[in-house]
Amino acid sequence: MIAYLKDNITGEQTPFTTILNYSRVGNELHFNFVCENSKLFSAYSGYNEPIYRGDVCEVFLCTGGNLKEYYEIEVAPNGAVFFAKIFNEGDLHVTFLDQTITARVEITDIGYNVEIVIPCDAIGVKQDTPILFNAFRIETEGGEENRNLLALNPTLVPRFHVPEKFIELE
Repeated sequence: MIAYLKDNITGEQTPFTTILNYSRVGNELHFNFVCENSKLFSAYSGYNEPIYRGDVCEVFLCTGGNLKEYYEIEVAPNGAVFFAKIFNEGDLHVTFLDQTITARVEITDIGYNVEIVIPCDAIGVKQDTPILFNAFRIETEGGEENRNLLALNPTLVPRFHVPEKFIELE
């Protein structure tokens, strides 16, 4: 499925064109982001560091039917990865996970591309498990935290952790 991310707060088109191609292929989930108009600011470079303070592509996945528990995967332009299980009871509780996903970044003349491959076993998905998700991009324009928030299904508030806005992965 191919979609364009929109401004997370207004739901409108944004100058930071982001094309998302996502699919379920066998026992894997594939997410490919094409991010245009980026200054490629990476806030951190280590695994499970707070890379969301810079430019990132993100996927949130709910695989158990309980919207208060979901996975968060992030990839920065420098290839840094964040992979955690989130418990959202109003306050966010984060459990960091071992890197069992694959993430690749390609820098382009107009921005960057991110490919994320998630083995279904890494997030507890069986063959018929329904998956709810949302996808996001943060573009800081060189380091201004949360400057531009983009979403597949906009939350219409200045944050991404709104599981009620997750949609079904077809």
